[in-house]
Amino acid sequence: MVLVILIALVLSAPYVYRQFHKDKIINFKNFDNAAALLDKAQKADSVAALKNPVYNAESGQTFTSTKLKPGATVELNTADSAQLTTVHGIGPSFAMRIIRYRYRLGGYYNKEQLKEVYGIDNEKYNEIKNQLTINRGAITKININTISFASLRQLPYLNYKQASAIIEYRNQHGKYASMDDIKNVAIITPEIITKIEPYISFK
Repeated sequence: MVLVILIALVLSAPYVYRQFHKDKIINFKNFDNAAALLDKAQKADSVAALKNPVYNAESGQTFTSTKLKPGATVELNTADSAQLTTVHGIGPSFAMRIIRYRYRLGGYYNKEQLKEVYGIDNEKYNEIKNQLTINRGAITKININTISFASLRQLPYLNYKQASAIIEYRNQHGKYASMDDIKNVAIITPEIITKIEPYISFK
């Protein structure tokens, strides 16, 4: 009887093991998706990198880069985000911040204004300034005699009260003829005049 029981236990052992032990199932669909994404990213990098081959004299090998070559520059007022990221020291985040601030300004009048962009300190500015040029002709000016308060308020150099005072003075005294008229607005300081003058049109 004992022998029969032992034989039964031995014969049933494999079935009991299978019941309680689950083999891990490999999800080949997820694996294939991940592999496809990696392959796509690598191909995109390769295509982009082919635009700027660089020869390394020490190793004798050629590698590729999407950054500017020595002496090349990017025009700050017309460049898109892709062009800005070719500047050494500018990544996608900085490129978007530079463009957003450019939109608020109407364009950059001088390179020093880049220091007003969040995250660009003196060190970062010195790293990128020689790779940039400025076309002041690309600046979009505002007509101070027709602009609304809401639009004027977008100019980063004017706070709420200053923009309101400029509009109110225009309503009371008529159209501005020159910057000298704007200087008559009590709360507009000489410093503000200097900053906004490149962006003001009277026609």
